Amino acid sequence: MVEHEVSATKLHVCATHSRSGIADYAKDFHRLVLAPEGYTLCDPNEIPRHGAFWKETQFHVQLGAFQHAERRAASRLLTAGCETVEATIHDPPFAAFPYFAFHSALLTRLSRGFDWYLRSFGLQRRLIERLRRVFVLSDHGKAAVLRIAPRANVFVMPHIVDRVRVWAPGSPLGTALLYFGFIGPNKGLDHVLEVHAALRRLRPGVRLHVVGQPGSDRARSYLEGLRRRYTDDVIYHGYVTDDHLDALFVQAAHVILPYAPYRYIVPTSGSVVHALRRARVIWTTAANAMSELIVDGENGFMLTMDPVADAQRLARVIDDQLLTRRVSDGARKTALAMADFPYRRFLASEASPGRT
Repeated sequence: MVEHEVSATKLHVCATHSRSGIADYAKDFHRLVLAPEGYTLCDPNEIPRHGAFWKETQFHVQLGAFQHAERRAASRLLTAGCETVEATIHDPPFAAFPYFAFHSALLTRLSRGFDWYLRSFGLQRRLIERLRRVFVLSDHGKAAVLRIAPRANVFVMPHIVDRVRVWAPGSPLGTALLYFGFIGPNKGLDHVLEVHAALRRLRPGVRLHVVGQPGSDRARSYLEGLRRRYTDDVIYHGYVTDDHLDALFVQAAHVILPYAPYRYIVPTSGSVVHALRRARVIWTTAANAMSELIVDGENGFMLTMDPVADAQRLARVIDDQLLTRRVSDGARKTALAMADFPYRRFLASEASPGRT
């Protein structure tokens, strides 16, 4: 965390100490885009409840479903009359979901219903429409924001990718499979394990590496049930360091990340972006905004969610090394196109020309 003074003229408001995808995004976005433009990283809890800011102070806030401190910071700035507050919304259409956070799971569910059905009596809309500019990571996300906040000034900007972190062409493509990310009932690990079990009947000995941790009691119960049922050639790693994860990616050419459509939000998967920059062959679904990242047969494959059919197609692709390498190269090109997007020029432009 970079220390700062709230009197700085450009502040990037986001907590970066967690393992969340937004924290990872914020670190890269700050280092590659905002810091070179003079922004200082600012913890959202350091934005005072009642404080004066220089009129010309510029703010960029990272907002997401669980970024409640960031949402409160944005609200404080707007209430104080700041007119130069911008934000990236990671879980469109909401600035935070739910708008009001509670320790009670029941109250949280009720609060989400309050957001979805009553739109928080306009609180979400008013916050979003008062932001000077709103950036989202997909066209699906832009459409979702405009449905609840039609007067919002929304622009589409690709997910940040550091060109230095894009793997070189011809990177090793091992024979294993990999699933990684947070684990929960809506993340599709059960389907991955079913596909792997069906694949082992066609290609005995193929290993599956499972990387990630559950984020709730319900998710822990879900994972424990799967661990008891699926044991053959499956390695459950839990949380691993970045270096360890890179080593697993070398072993696994194929990354399987099936997602169910989210009922309320339209996120862009950071896990898929990280698989793309490592030139892996991604197997996923067209849920949420995924169709904007993955084109079937070009830089990945779309799952049917029929375990047997998916295993049969996976076996055919594994046997076709030329196809595997071609799709891997397509994934790398997708990541490079994102890395080469002119983020700094895009943000510096008053009208944000390009994908508007």
